[in-house]
Amino acid sequence: MQKTTPLILSLALSLALLPSLSAPAQARSERPWYPETADLLERFTAYAEQAMKDWGVPGMAMAVVKGDTVILARGYGVREAGASQAVTPQTVFQAGSTTKAFTVALVGQLADQGVLDWNDRVVDRFPAFMVQDPWVTREFRIHDLFAQRSGMPSYAGDAQSFIGFDRDHILRSMRHITPGSGFRDRFSYVNNLFLAGARVAEIAAGATWETLMAKRIFSPLGMTRSSVDREGYEASPDRATMHVMAKERPVPIRPGSMLFDWPYVYGPAGGLNTCAADMARWLTAQMNHGAYGDAQLFTPATAEHMHTPVTPLILGGLNSAYCQGWMRTELSRTDVIWHNGNTSGGKSFVGFSPALGLGLVVLTNLGDHSLPDALGFQLFDMASGVENPDWSARMLSQEDAANTPEEPDDSPILPGLPPAAYAGTYTSPVYGDLTVRNGKAGLVLTLGPARRTFTARHHSMHTFTACWADISPEDPEFPIRFDTDQDGRVTTLTIPFLDDGNIGTFTRR
Repeated sequence: MQKTTPLILSLALSLALLPSLSAPAQARSERPWYPETADLLERFTAYAEQAMKDWGVPGMAMAVVKGDTVILARGYGVREAGASQAVTPQTVFQAGSTTKAFTVALVGQLADQGVLDWNDRVVDRFPAFMVQDPWVTREFRIHDLFAQRSGMPSYAGDAQSFIGFDRDHILRSMRHITPGSGFRDRFSYVNNLFLAGARVAEIAAGATWETLMAKRIFSPLGMTRSSVDREGYEASPDRATMHVMAKERPVPIRPGSMLFDWPYVYGPAGGLNTCAADMARWLTAQMNHGAYGDAQLFTPATAEHMHTPVTPLILGGLNSAYCQGWMRTELSRTDVIWHNGNTSGGKSFVGFSPALGLGLVVLTNLGDHSLPDALGFQLFDMASGVENPDWSARMLSQEDAANTPEEPDDSPILPGLPPAAYAGTYTSPVYGDLTVRNGKAGLVLTLGPARRTFTARHHSMHTFTACWADISPEDPEFPIRFDTDQDGRVTTLTIPFLDDGNIGTFTRR
């Protein structure tokens, strides 16, 4: 569900009962534990441990919920590659896009209270909301913000968070994004609309999204280790170091890095810091129609609204649909309601099967891999009696195929213009000014409020190959292209990975 870009952006066990991680005593089920449950957990945890080694993930935390009881919580591996501190169920990770369901739940609470309605026009609640088409702007309803069917290309505008733009700028930029399909026509995964959904909630409730998360979700669920900003992550004494894979080994990402901070800009879409113990509480409420102990986080009607399929798609050959901040996928013997999350340095999975009354949380400290998804589908297939499923092997094979090196480009290298001909200032209505100057290793380009810099080497004609200056050991190269007028003067510069929705072309001043 996430996209691997040249930015590495994508705004994814003990068999003993752990009472401290369970729902309050009055909410616990009195159903007996059948022997097959213990057998399932034993087989699944053995599978998970081996799969983690196969994927090369440094650390992982998991929790399994049955009914309204946490029946398993355990940490695997280490908080940082090469170090010795072990992961525990209380270890805090970045959880990426699993945050989306929290934002939808906040809006659902306001709907429960009659403060707003899912079918309200967004512009009536957030007057500054605007997309490129005026009719679509007027027709956009609150439920459309969370159904991934806006018509915008997937991930359009996401790089803004990486180069220093804030939420307000990202919201304003949506009016420049050219649709890739019709409104409500088909699935297309974006993050920016969850910022709009959070703004609707902020205006209606008179408080920031961060405050609403703390008071309306974390506090009633007792999610004491969870937060939604870098400061909260750094304040956690038991926190995982997030990693990217570079040269077949995990490389730590430090707070303050360009790879670490961008999820917090996209907070309502992906800025959650949490641990398996806390997420088990959230999952328990989702599985039990909003109830957790004496707390009713949201009504059963809102739970049904969030979990009901809206936008159909085929995912890895499986019939699926996007709901409201959740996915719903048909496995061979059971449906699963789930979502994953991917930051530059972490991958997560949260999901449950209503028919089985079983849920799973997986948090890891390595970005851009499919282990959590594989473990999620594996557990639900095993629990529903599928014989010898092996989702880890299946997804590893798919990733190996996707990462097969491309054939070398043997086309002739054609000369371009002198470097000075490309130097200057270029501008975009979304990304602002981009400067190009000559450097020792090639053209040096600087972009965004954070003044992110990358170096571009000549490839052929007016095409260059670029790489971010401060993360080049960990990030692949990407192309940039200059265009000229009929007199050979350079007029525009296009960066393809910024160009979803036709917003990646800069005009020379």
